This record gives sequence, structure tokens and C-alpha cells, in this order.
Amino acid sequence: MGQFGQSTRRTEDKRFLTGRGRYTDDLNRPRHLYAHVVRSPHAHARIKRIDSAAAASLPGVALVFTGKDLTADGIGGVPCHMPLKSRDGSPLVAPPRPALAVDKVRHMGEGVACVIAENAALAREAAELIAVDYEDLPAVTDPRAAIAAGAPLVWAEAKNNVILDWEKGDKAASDAAFAAASHRVSFEI
Repeated sequence: MGQFGQSTRRTEDKRFLTGRGRYTDDLNRPRHLYAHVVRSPHAHARIKRIDSAAAASLPGVALVFTGKDLTADGIGGVPCHMPLKSRDGSPLVAPPRPALAVDKVRHMGEGVACVIAENAALAREAAELIAVDYEDLPAVTDPRAAIAAGAPLVWAEAKNNVILDWEKGDKAASDAAFAAASHRVSFEI
């Protein structure tokens, strides 16, 4: 590896840039199946009903499942194992994160159903037949508005939509260094 700031030759570049790279989409094995996830068009909504019967009945569709199906089969969510604590000592709020939304979607694009089929085109076609009945819920997209009192909650467990109020380092030393600096730049993310 080169020095900091210098280009580093990557061994994989040549095959990808010359069309000889292999990606997972290039693989095709016997009995290979393809997945397509149906995603929510809403930022925040209750899932009232999912009708996947038309999709499941298409020839070549192996399986259609939802978050409720995963839960019924004992498939848990994506755990968060961050050992962080907020400044006040309270633990990180880690609400359940199912692989597919169960009763509510909490962001646009959250997966609500999955189709497994013999080819990618069929999986997409079947996914388009899945009817999801949503009940819109209040949503907020501005981070400052999201933490204001009374803002719609993404997770009931996260008071004021804050899962972690964290800082690291020596605040007094940092403040002193900024106060003594001849130039300061600030930005907000």
C-alpha cells in the first residue's frame, strides 16, 4: 500500500474495467432462484393488508412472504449490538428491526414483501401484483423537526425520536482549542 495521499493500484480493477469481472448477477446455477423486494412508497404508514395471492399463483413463483410470515416462522430481526450509551448514561435505544416491515413502515423504501421466482423478470412481475393497503401516518423528514416535542414518533421506544445522544473526547480541551484557533470552519450534518 502506498503512502497516505498516493494512488494505490488495486488488483481487481483490470478485470472489471475490461468486462471480465464476475458479479453475483452473472452467476446462474441449477435451481437458481431470484428475489425481488416490494418496498413502501410511504415515509410512515400502517400496513392494513397485504394481498399476495395473485403473485403467488404465477407459474414459476416459488414463494411470496411478508414480515408477518417471517415472524410466524420464528425469523427474528436485524439485531443492534452497539454497546454505546448516551451522555446521560442511558443505553442506546434499539427497537426491533425486522427484515421486512410487520405492521408499520417507518421509511420510504422499507421492504414489505418478498417474491422468490425462477428468474428476475418474473420476480419483478409478480411483485407488481402484490396489493398493499396502507394507512398514512404523520411523518417528519427534517431532523430538527423530528426531535421537537410532539413530533410523530418513528419508534415508540425512542422518546423524541432520539436513539442515542453521544459524544466522545474531551469537551473542555476541544472548546479551548477552538477558542484559540486563528481560523474556524463550521458545518452542520
